[in-house]
Amino acid sequence: MRKFKVLILSTVLLFFCVTFLSTKIIQQLNQYKVNKNEIADLLNLENRVLDGSEILPFFGNGESKLEEWDVLYKEASGEYDTALKYGFALLVVVLVYAFINYLIYQSTVEKRRVLGIVFIFAALSFLYIGLQTPFIEVEAYSIDFKLGSGLFSKTFEGRTYFLYQNKSVFELIKLLFTGGNLLVGLCVVLFSIVFPLFKLFVSLIALIKPNTKLALRSVSIINKLGKWSMADVFISAVFLAVFSFASMNVGIDTASNTLIGLYFFLAFVLLSIVSGQFLKHVITHNKN
Repeated sequence: MRKFKVLILSTVLLFFCVTFLSTKIIQQLNQYKVNKNEIADLLNLENRVLDGSEILPFFGNGESKLEEWDVLYKEASGEYDTALKYGFALLVVVLVYAFINYLIYQSTVEKRRVLGIVFIFAALSFLYIGLQTPFIEVEAYSIDFKLGSGLFSKTFEGRTYFLYQNKSVFELIKLLFTGGNLLVGLCVVLFSIVFPLFKLFVSLIALIKPNTKLALRSVSIINKLGKWSMADVFISAVFLAVFSFASMNVGIDTASNTLIGLYFFLAFVLLSIVSGQFLKHVITHNKN
C-alpha cells in the first residue's frame, strides 16, 4: 500500500477538484439554460402574436422585447463561456493527475497497472459531469415573422420562437419515462449509466488485484461484454436523434448545437477504451 501512496493521495485530490469544478460547471449551465428558456418564452409565438401586444398601434412593445432578448443572449453566452473555462480547468486537473502518476511510476514494474487505474478514475470524472450536463440544444424560430398580407400584414422583427430544448442524459431519461417511452428509457439507463459504471468497476477490481482468480473472471466478463462496447456511443446518437429534426414548416429555421456535455461523454468513452488496453496488458503479463 505504501508504494501506491502518491496514487491514492492524487486520486483523493482529483475527487475534490472534480466535485468542485463539476458543481461550478453545472451551476453555469443551469443559468445558461434559464436564460435561453427566458428568451424562448419572451419571443415565442404566443407572447409575440396571440396576446396582441405588438399588433396594436402605439402600444407595441416589440423593440423592448428585442432589447431584452439581446441582454439575455449576452448573459447566456457569458455563462456558457464561463462553463467552458471551468471545463478546461477540469481537463487540466485530469491531465496533471495523469502526468504526476506517470512521472512517479514510469520506472516501476507497476507502471501500466497504475496508469490503468489512473485512466479509470479520469474516465469516471468525465462520466460524472457528462451525465449531468446538456448534450445538445435545438431551437425552431422564424426571422421577421409575417402575419397576414397586404395592408393587413404585420412583421414581427427579429426571432419568433416555436421550440427550444436543452437536455442532459438525466433529463432525457426522466422525459422518456414520464412520456411513456419505457423501453427506450431503460436502454438509455442501461447503456449510458449501468454498463459503463459496471465495466469500469470490474476493470478497477482487476487492476487492484491482478494476480487473483477474480481478475481473470473480470477480464472474461469484460471480453464477453466487448460486443456492447459501442453501445454508449450509440446511446449518444439516439440522444441527438431524439432532440434533433430535419425541417418544419416552410419559413421556419431550425438549429441544433452540440454542448459541452457531449464532449465530456466522448472523453469518458476514449479514456475507458485506453484503460481497457492497460488492463489487458497487465493480465497478459501476469499470466506469463
